[in-house]
Amino acid sequence: MTPVLSDKATSFLMAKPPPPPTFKDKIAKVTDRLLSKHAKQALTDPGMQKWGINNLMRAAKRYNRWRYGEREKKHQKAYDKKLTELMEEHGGPGHYPPKMVMQDGWAIDTSMSLPGLDRLLDEAGQVARERAGKSHTDVQQPYFRNLMVYEDVMKYPSWLDFVTSPDVLATAIHYLKTIPVLSKTRPPGIRFMESNQNLDPNPPGPFSESQLYHMDLHDQPLVYVLVLIDDCTMECGPWHFLPASVSDRAIKALGYQKRGVRYRVTDEEMYSVIDPKEAQIFAYPKGTVLFIDSSRCFHYGSRLSYKPRLQMMYAYTSVTRCDFSQTFMPAFPYPVKKTDSRLRKMVLK
Repeated sequence: MTPVLSDKATSFLMAKPPPPPTFKDKIAKVTDRLLSKHAKQALTDPGMQKWGINNLMRAAKRYNRWRYGEREKKHQKAYDKKLTELMEEHGGPGHYPPKMVMQDGWAIDTSMSLPGLDRLLDEAGQVARERAGKSHTDVQQPYFRNLMVYEDVMKYPSWLDFVTSPDVLATAIHYLKTIPVLSKTRPPGIRFMESNQNLDPNPPGPFSESQLYHMDLHDQPLVYVLVLIDDCTMECGPWHFLPASVSDRAIKALGYQKRGVRYRVTDEEMYSVIDPKEAQIFAYPKGTVLFIDSSRCFHYGSRLSYKPRLQMMYAYTSVTRCDFSQTFMPAFPYPVKKTDSRLRKMVLK
């Protein structure tokens, strides 16, 4: 669900012409085109059930390592040999190792002190007052939609400044053990999501799509950073998730990600193999931040959000993802300035 780029935004980003394609680029363009049709079908629910999510992820990782292997090596070398230098250049000393460390696949920051958080809350709040609760062109589900348009990334610098701030980056880097990138396809690397059941013309039907337990397949591991833009209570349909250790038990018991097994898991199926009390609920005050590996932690959200839930959602992946989305989805470009640090450029390019 990528925000649409206007002609103005496209012109701004294309001011500098791209380098001429190499021979490998030309070959890869052909293989991308050949794969794209089959990849789209494979990533549907029937396709994932037919081929098996594990098999699709392994195949995609191998292809993407051939496709983007040189860049992967560059990011890994930077992590292995230059991380301290890059972190200090980016934000000064003292940011690594991180203050917030993900354990069992997740961590929650309730300090309200992450750099740039106040500004992010203010600028996102402006957009929420303008667009929340109203009809919108970018609708994924009636109860769940993206309030963001591409120009917001340039109009509200805090949206990228926050997720590339040293403390947030340090937590993601420490968990992923590489220099990550902000996703440019699926899921979008940055979204401003509203969950609002009152926008659904036919509530409350059976839970579906992201309202059911699932694990993301875009990469493994990956890191979602979720920021509550307003207070979130049980009336807001908050995120529910299972820690990685609990999810591992459920995967084994359900045969999840194998051939013949559905991508979405009902409550009845899930709670037949784990205790419902093991689920964590992301219902916290405005400004709380969740770091989570959504590829290792089962999760769902947006159930019966009769009080709107507003949250920023950021997605870090490795350079070589575990899906084929780059073969058929255009890359979402982030604005990069000459004055940006080397680390920020690696994350955004």
